[in-house]
Amino acid sequence: KKGVSSFDVRESSTLSQEYCYSATYFDKEGIYIRSALPYDSSLTEYLQADIHYVWFTLVVFLLLTFVLYRFVNRLDAHIIKLRLFAYRADRNESLETEDLADFPDDELGEIAERIVKIYKRLQNSRREQGVLKRQLTQNIAHELKTPVSSIQGYLETILQNPRINEETKQQFLQRCYAQSERLTALLRDISTLNRMDDAPDMMDFEAVDISALVDSIRKEVALQMEQRKMKFECDMPERLVTKGNRSLLYSIFRNLTDNAIAYAGEGTTITIEAREMHNKWHFTFSDNGIGIPAEHLPRIFERFYRVDKGRSRQMGGTGLGLAIVKNAVLLHGGTIRVSSNLESRGTRFEFTLRK
Repeated sequence: KKGVSSFDVRESSTLSQEYCYSATYFDKEGIYIRSALPYDSSLTEYLQADIHYVWFTLVVFLLLTFVLYRFVNRLDAHIIKLRLFAYRADRNESLETEDLADFPDDELGEIAERIVKIYKRLQNSRREQGVLKRQLTQNIAHELKTPVSSIQGYLETILQNPRINEETKQQFLQRCYAQSERLTALLRDISTLNRMDDAPDMMDFEAVDISALVDSIRKEVALQMEQRKMKFECDMPERLVTKGNRSLLYSIFRNLTDNAIAYAGEGTTITIEAREMHNKWHFTFSDNGIGIPAEHLPRIFERFYRVDKGRSRQMGGTGLGLAIVKNAVLLHGGTIRVSSNLESRGTRFEFTLRK
């Protein structure tokens, strides 16, 4: 068992110097252990330095604790704000810009800012899609109303006049049939656009010979072109093969051809050219007809947009042909643009398709 220890500072009689003496008695062993250490200024300075170090360490610790507290508190506040943003976004609530602007200028702030921008883009895209859908619904209702009303009017006239002569009845029935064909074409075009919009990945792609496709279209429209004294010229390889959806590729060239036949004017020439460019085919579809006024060109690919509304309906057009052309080209990884000049006459469509 350890005994009691005692300390004392006194001057050594032999060395004439102050010492710090320590003595400890151990009962079990019956012995004293004594030690002595010079008690001079160097020891005092050493002990004083230790005290300063302790105080310095304490101050640094307190400062670091304060800084860490502020950082964690600020980080927590921004995480709470980001969580609130996610909650409100999930509930599709309105988000104020000022509520989202005070993020820190660091990695967290950058991530939060990107999330906010992505969400805003999605919101804007959703609003635009909503507007487009409403416009499309209104346009479809308007376009359907015309042929349906015409058919209804002709049939009503026939039913209310049972003694109508056979020749007039046949004329009315022919007009009903023409309007039903227009209605069928309109529904077919709407269905085509919906398929491209809703399920582009579900389209079947295969190797398609464009040269053979264009040749078949040329034969299909030969009678119409002969009646309008038009010519069809084609400058492309004998076998031009690309990978795509046969039905949509047919729609591209058929709609452009029908559009030229309807609006280019009598005695004009339709020209299709193709050349290879890297991993794509570049096509030029042109005519030397009356052309399109410049103010109509920016909207020429819009759905239900018509340059000459009265003439388009008279020719049986649905107003969706060029919209189908553009969407089909984009679906095949290509681009399309149109140019026209009223002075030099003619309209020129240039588009690309992946090989």
